[in-house]
This record gives sequence, structure tokens and C-alpha cells, in this order.
Amino acid sequence: MAKRILKCKYEKHWNHYPIKQLPLKDLWQSVESIQTLGKTPFKKLLLDDIAQNGLHFPIMVVRTSHKQLLEAKELFGKAMANLPFWHNDHNPQSKYQWSIWGGSQRYDIAKHLKFTHVDCAVLPSITKAISHQKEMRKPYLDKYYEGKD
Repeated sequence: MAKRILKCKYEKHWNHYPIKQLPLKDLWQSVESIQTLGKTPFKKLLLDDIAQNGLHFPIMVVRTSHKQLLEAKELFGKAMANLPFWHNDHNPQSKYQWSIWGGSQRYDIAKHLKFTHVDCAVLPSITKAISHQKEMRKPYLDKYYEGKD
């Protein structure tokens, strides 16, 4: 399959974090994909938006260790997706996993649209990524989140 990159509107950095193109197969989404959010047909709206306008913000990723993922799972419980079989299946010897902490739904759309790679902002920690989620949602509150952040 030819390399297809879902590029964001930022070229090299987002909020001073470097942007890196990563293969979708190397990413793990920390929350499950959803169809709706409240009464909003979230996935359809997001799919239509990305298909028409591309990706505005990069996906936020953290290079996480197994220990960090176990600690996050303990903290977030069922709100977090099942942990990747510790290892990413493509490289079972790897001690780290690129994990998504802002953009799991956009990741799902990128897969649906048959992209192979996506622009990602590489953040230093899960906590830092979560702290930026509201910032990324802000322009879309009325459209996707029923005006709530």
C-alpha cells in the first residue's frame, strides 16, 4: 500500500511540541472509538469534516513505557481502552509504545479513510497531553461537544 499521510495544519511544531509523521500501525489509542457523543453523531460529523477539510490539529502522542501505561490504567480504569498486549505486535521487543492522549477519534477516522501515517505532536507526558485536550476541543465545542468542554 502506498504511503498516505494525513497532515495537520501545523508544519513543524504545535505549541512548541515537535510534529512527527507516525505510521498508524504503530499507534495505540487510549480510549475506544465512539459513534455518538450524547445526541451528537460524533463519528459521522468528524469523518465528514476530516474528509472535506483535512486534519486541523495533530494527534497528541506520548512515547510510553509499559509501566506508565499500567499506572494510567490504574488511574483511569474503564475509561481507558484495554492496554495493548504489552508490546506492539509489530515489534514485540520494543520497550515503548506510541500512545494517543488526544485524538483517538481522529486516529480512528484516519484508519477509516485508509491513511497509513498521521501527523502527531510528541508530548513529554500523559499529564501534559491531557492538559492540552481542552485547547484542541475549543474550536469544535458547538459542533461536536454540544457546547461543553
